[in-house]
Amino acid sequence: MKNLVTVCFKSDNLATVAISFAEKYALPIGSINNVTTPFILYYKDSFVELIDRQTSTAIHVDFLSGTLAHRRQYGGGKGQAIAKAVGLKQYKCPLNILDATAGLAKDAFVLACVGCSMTLIEQNPIVAELVKNALSRAENAEEFKTIKEQGFELINTDAVEFLKTTPSQPDVIYIDPMYPQRKKSAAVKKNMQILQKLISHDKDKTASEATLLNQALVAAKKRVVVKRPKGAPCLTDTQPTMSIESKITRYDVYVLT
Repeated sequence: MKNLVTVCFKSDNLATVAISFAEKYALPIGSINNVTTPFILYYKDSFVELIDRQTSTAIHVDFLSGTLAHRRQYGGGKGQAIAKAVGLKQYKCPLNILDATAGLAKDAFVLACVGCSMTLIEQNPIVAELVKNALSRAENAEEFKTIKEQGFELINTDAVEFLKTTPSQPDVIYIDPMYPQRKKSAAVKKNMQILQKLISHDKDKTASEATLLNQALVAAKKRVVVKRPKGAPCLTDTQPTMSIESKITRYDVYVLT
């Protein structure tokens, strides 16, 4: 990863946290004007962002404004396909859900907004840092209070190893494998384009999707939900109990109890 990402910071008051992160993961740190790596993790006064130098685009996570805040207000509540997939109508809330592939935490936030207690697992430390920064900015906001009280915890670790060793048993385990890159990249939102490029360099450290699903089927209490592109094959030969579809997405549901 040290050949992929350089850590930069905008002002001196951000130096300590930026340098600490760079040292922890053996990443280079330097001026934003002299970077040679494909990506920059940029600590700004307002937020931390990941910059893709090739496309001059950047992403950050924000739970208080933008698309996530809009989704919280107007996303459809418990009638959404994802809410049906995790079983909100069948089980007593709050459901304890473990998102094993949290990414930028979009789906975890949606589930938190409909009353679920969330544990987020993200293996990539760069992606986890973006979410961690968003949580630090949101934790004292009134609109985030309920979500914080329900539980919205981020853990930067390997999901398979976590599921093997955690003493707790989540009600539901949610898996959203990285969709394959499409030939028409313009059809993919910029945040997914950047993540696909970043994570593609890290495949040797990522547990296979089949292994993760098999471990989740052992670890979950009530069900496992796998998010797939509509029309894509199931993740393994193990067939789901049922599938719930939205416009472009299918949720394969493995009911355990």
